[in-house]
Amino acid sequence: MTNRSTFLLLSAFISACSLSAQTNNQTSSPYSLFGLGRFNDANTGKTNALGKSGTALSSEREINNLNPASLATIKKNSFLFDVGAKAEMNTFTNEIDDTKVTTVSFSSLAFAFQLDSRSGIGLSLSPYSDVGYNLMGIENTVEGSTESYFSNIKGSGGLNEIKLNYGRSFSEKLRIGASLSYHFGKISEVEITKLNEDYLMMDDKNYYMGLKAAIGMQYDINKKITISSVIGLPTALNGTKDYRILKLVEDSESVVKEDSESIADFKLPLTLNIGIKAQLGKTLTLNADYTRSQWSATDMEDNIGQFTDQDVIAAGLEYTSETKNNLLQKITYRLGGNYDTGYLSIDGNKVSGFAVTSGLGIPLDYRTNTFINVSYSYGQRGQMSNSLIHENYHLFTLNLSLEDIWFVKRKYE
Repeated sequence: MTNRSTFLLLSAFISACSLSAQTNNQTSSPYSLFGLGRFNDANTGKTNALGKSGTALSSEREINNLNPASLATIKKNSFLFDVGAKAEMNTFTNEIDDTKVTTVSFSSLAFAFQLDSRSGIGLSLSPYSDVGYNLMGIENTVEGSTESYFSNIKGSGGLNEIKLNYGRSFSEKLRIGASLSYHFGKISEVEITKLNEDYLMMDDKNYYMGLKAAIGMQYDINKKITISSVIGLPTALNGTKDYRILKLVEDSESVVKEDSESIADFKLPLTLNIGIKAQLGKTLTLNADYTRSQWSATDMEDNIGQFTDQDVIAAGLEYTSETKNNLLQKITYRLGGNYDTGYLSIDGNKVSGFAVTSGLGIPLDYRTNTFINVSYSYGQRGQMSNSLIHENYHLFTLNLSLEDIWFVKRKYE
């Protein structure tokens, strides 16, 4: 890779760090009111089109950020790079009306390369959770009185994740890897309350940061079947809060109270994943994953609902032509889906969801593994009964997956 390419790559990474850290309202889901917000559902490469499955996939052609063990499969002299964006169109329906919102945001940035003949390393940046809700006209009663008041509440922000992945081959069949993630970010909530002719504004900013580790494994049963496992270790994110209470009277503003304080750590659960990849003939590849997150063991509480154990089943199918004489024949076709029981329970009703996914891998270079990966997902969350909100969404992702070749001399005749 040339010095110019290296400079451009580093510039892109720094710019994305700034973008990810500063961009708010990457979601509009009312369920982002809960916990740290709605967790990011977009990833690198082709896994977005495979139902979000793929822990058994290799990183031979493009980065698999779902399992650090896969980085041991990066080819000699290969430098892999992936950058992505997403657009989401949501419709939220309750018993009264429905609301439509569209958001566009950065989704991921990653690069990886081989360290030696047995190991590879990679670094990625992505949003970890997103907050974006707007509650209007919330009615409350003054304590000890029949008088009522109304509040408008707006939430924004979210957490980011920087992840370092390392994978190593211990035999021709066994690969083991580890990852270390740093989570950081700010979640803001502004509540404006009207009582008679006076307004009171409460501005809260919660900051979280912490580390989370995971270990991964891939094992080739034979040339056509690979099994995998990823274990995410439980951790706690440290929290602090800055808050201000302001009184607004006749266009004048006065600070009633302003302070900073520590808040309860936010606990992330133990996650257990198993996966499989199976080659079906010469053109089809099947991927399937099962993931369980033990949220109930964290003993976390929230004013909105309860944390419950979460189960996710995901699967995807990929078709690649047996003949690859030109770029059109190198196009890959993908289809998948997933079912998520959810980790949130409101009044005993779990907020579950499902998604159906599809996509293409469009090659840009016949000699290297450089692709544009596009995907479309249709999904639903929640239910309109029992005072919950039903969410329909259309998610589009676009990932540019590049391969550059290092330290190879070009021959000229």
